[in-house]
Amino acid sequence: MREQITVSQYIIRFLESKGINWIPGVPGGTILPLYENLAASNIEHVLARHEQGAGFIAQGRARSTGEVSAVFVSSGPGVANLITAVADAQRDSIPILIFSGQVPLALTGTDAFQELPTASIVSPLVKRVYKIEEANQIIEILDEAYDLSGSGKMGPVWIDLPKDIQTQRIEIASDHLSINLQEKEGSLASKESEEDITDESLNLFLQEFKSLIEGSQFPLLYLGGGAKKEYLRLRDFVSRFQIPAVTTLMGLGIFEKNDPMNLGMMGMHGTVVANEALGVCDLLIAIGVRFDDRATGAIQKFCNQAKIIHIDIDAREIGKNKSVSLSLQKDISEVLPFLIEEDFCIQNKNALAQIETWREIPVEHPMKDILLDFASVLPEGDHYILTDVGQHQMWVAQYFPFLNPKSWITSGGQGTMGFGLPTAIGVALSNREAHVFCFSGDGSIMMNLQELSTLKEQELNVKIILINNEHLGLVKQQQDLFYGSKHSGSKFHFHPDFSLLCQSFGIGYSEWDWSLGTEELQRVLEIKGPAMIEVRIPSSWGVYPFVPGGKSNQEYILERIVT
Repeated sequence: MREQITVSQYIIRFLESKGINWIPGVPGGTILPLYENLAASNIEHVLARHEQGAGFIAQGRARSTGEVSAVFVSSGPGVANLITAVADAQRDSIPILIFSGQVPLALTGTDAFQELPTASIVSPLVKRVYKIEEANQIIEILDEAYDLSGSGKMGPVWIDLPKDIQTQRIEIASDHLSINLQEKEGSLASKESEEDITDESLNLFLQEFKSLIEGSQFPLLYLGGGAKKEYLRLRDFVSRFQIPAVTTLMGLGIFEKNDPMNLGMMGMHGTVVANEALGVCDLLIAIGVRFDDRATGAIQKFCNQAKIIHIDIDAREIGKNKSVSLSLQKDISEVLPFLIEEDFCIQNKNALAQIETWREIPVEHPMKDILLDFASVLPEGDHYILTDVGQHQMWVAQYFPFLNPKSWITSGGQGTMGFGLPTAIGVALSNREAHVFCFSGDGSIMMNLQELSTLKEQELNVKIILINNEHLGLVKQQQDLFYGSKHSGSKFHFHPDFSLLCQSFGIGYSEWDWSLGTEELQRVLEIKGPAMIEVRIPSSWGVYPFVPGGKSNQEYILERIVT
């Protein structure tokens, strides 16, 4: 049987067929036909208070589940407001389908009300942008867009929908979507079965890899977000061959905190041992990383004594910032099983001994005790640790004992203040039984504060831990170090009373005096539902080690805290 349905009906059915059971968004005139059909579906709509919030809520689903998420916005300011969240998703490879309304085709280019040239604005920020200009395009484009977003190096894909196209009818078979899904699954299975994983390029790579690692005296793994899905096998790999590893901000949790082969986070606020090891290693094995400046420091000084092996799913990243000796464009999942099965003979006892001397360099900070105390009273069950961006983010990255990389969610490449609260909402919507903890700063929390309404409306189990030093802390720290302590624009001369603010939103509030122990904190954490926990700290606390811009990772500033 065949039936006629509108483009909007088709989109909603398609999203239902993909298991998407809730979608965040903010409606407006040009997207209302899609909303009309959303209301008639089984998909829940999550009404954000700002389009940027909607984009980050969608990210929460994608980041915590690994699945393609979706978001709806209207044209003009709706598109413009969403761009920050999309840019953040693009940089961290987060799969999102964006559906934006657009003025009717006849009004294109007339400067109609709330018209923007969406495709030209967003094209640098997404894997691809489609403007639907003929109703039947939607069938092929939706399949293609969904697959593109969630495959290879994942990322956002944008679909721009003129209002008149949304109401036009297309003819499909009644079981069209279910047939497409079966055919797709079959074709993928066939492709995988036909592909010879031991192809010639992989064999040659493995031979050269073995030669390089066995000829090395100080091999070092450099792991990022692209490697975290294989964290269990990577743990086995380093344990078996005793190869130490450093991670980027996005790779935290791949190794347990106390793993002797885990040297910790590298880069601007990385550990002493990680950054020192990068300076003397003679072989760097980079997996799922971009060689970005926050991780490498001055790129011209980065690992100049080392040969570099780079494995990445995206060919554009290989050799982009740093020349390499050996490379392979593949998903790490296709390579790691062969590396684990190898019988490498590695001579790095002296390197491991040197690492232990770097571990003895004292780096103490009161925030370490605060975060370890917090971790010690977490309720039982699954939990997610999120941050906004700023000093609190770096302290959590430095000190929190993540159990695995899935539990750690933060904004990496864009470093977006305002990320934490709405993303935590998306995580909690996708993981209803989990405990979600969002660390934020008094600067970051104000960026998307309006989403406290969304949090309360959904009654989600999200606890916001507000680290309040009455400053933009990282800005103040750099002004103290490099600008003669001229605190221009970094101090807040007025703050709301956060207890009254939470009361106005109907959200629980408490203040944790960390010097008095954890009893009250534990009580608050065990209460289901949304709440804010304010932690006041001195503005003199900085994040150390600190690698200034333009310096190598070994030229870090190591300073004891001023209390």
